[in-house]
Amino acid sequence: MYDHLIGPIVEKHASRAVVRCGGVGYECRISLHTAGELQVGAEHQLFTLLHVVDSVPSLLAFSTRAEREIARKVLSVSGVGPTIALALLSVYSPHDLAAAIAAGDSPALKRVKGVGQKTSERICLELRDAMHKLQLEVEAGASPSRPLPSRTADDAIAALITLGYSEKDARERVEKARRSVPGDDTEALVKFVLQM
Repeated sequence: MYDHLIGPIVEKHASRAVVRCGGVGYECRISLHTAGELQVGAEHQLFTLLHVVDSVPSLLAFSTRAEREIARKVLSVSGVGPTIALALLSVYSPHDLAAAIAAGDSPALKRVKGVGQKTSERICLELRDAMHKLQLEVEAGASPSRPLPSRTADDAIAALITLGYSEKDARERVEKARRSVPGDDTEALVKFVLQM
């Protein structure tokens, strides 16, 4: 329905952003990798994917077509929703996720919060051939991800709640993560918790 949105980012958190287009603010669910590319106040193009479950729509947004394409493939797997797709793309770059699926590395997928043994195996089994054919827009030699600027622990907690954690559990896990992760970087905190 929507291919992309172009406009200034008026609000950004670790797991969601609001982009203003034609006077309308579109709230989008995003991965940590996309969050790292966005700057509040700057104009960005976001590639979108409308996902509807039980008549409840979610607008997912991605900084690149490659990230959107791999999310679309992952969402086509039975039992996989936006929360799991965004969690996978928050821990792995599109290139790394495609490589893990193509290699059948289900243990790597299982390390992500919310991805169980059967789901990780199903993703690898159903998408292995598709990942070999998928042309990802990753420059040779470029770093697959860019670190986010420092954020507060509250942003990490909000991101985890969006990814399916209860508020109490998210707070406890972020506190544990802060003892192991130097600084106060939202991306690092969330990635640490997702791999706990």
